[in-house]
Amino acid sequence: MMPPENIEPNDLWNQITAMPRPHRLVDFPRKNEQGEPLCQVAIFVLTQGETQAATKATEAWVRKALKEESALPGANERSEGYATLFETRAALEILCRACKRPGNLKLPFFPSPEKMSEFLSVDEVGVLYHSYLIVREELGPIVSKMGQEEMDAWVEKLAVGGAADPLSFISLAARSEFMMYLARQCWNARTANSSPTTQPAAST
Repeated sequence: MMPPENIEPNDLWNQITAMPRPHRLVDFPRKNEQGEPLCQVAIFVLTQGETQAATKATEAWVRKALKEESALPGANERSEGYATLFETRAALEILCRACKRPGNLKLPFFPSPEKMSEFLSVDEVGVLYHSYLIVREELGPIVSKMGQEEMDAWVEKLAVGGAADPLSFISLAARSEFMMYLARQCWNARTANSSPTTQPAAST
């Protein structure tokens, strides 16, 4: 799809940047005495820049933590501790940027990754990070799951459009499943049009 011709590039960019950031409210993974969630958290999909900032902050934190303990791995060394620290810290850095207050979406929900690490359990962080991944998958442009109806719609879209551009919106896993669906459709069409006595060649 080409950009609209009746709008200036600067105006088009302003429209894109003015669009609200996608987010969703999820229950905080801790319950009160009545067994109900304490509150809700607004989870936003991070921008590319915010994700890069989270990665840089994670790298700096892990290197500092291991350097202070003289446990920083060498260039050719593989450290399981480094990988574990990086993954757990990265979840905190991402969530600290992605979680906002439902009453004021401009304010962060958590004060800092350090406070999160101090007061949240491993499972609570895990639930929140899993919620972030679900929000990103559901609100993002990448199609990761498709039923038969959706696949048929994609077949029509590709056939009528005559271009492969829409495939960039399908994840690799969904694309493989889609290709297998197309292969089955083609095979069924071939066998339906063949002679009743014709047998498919044996698989090697």
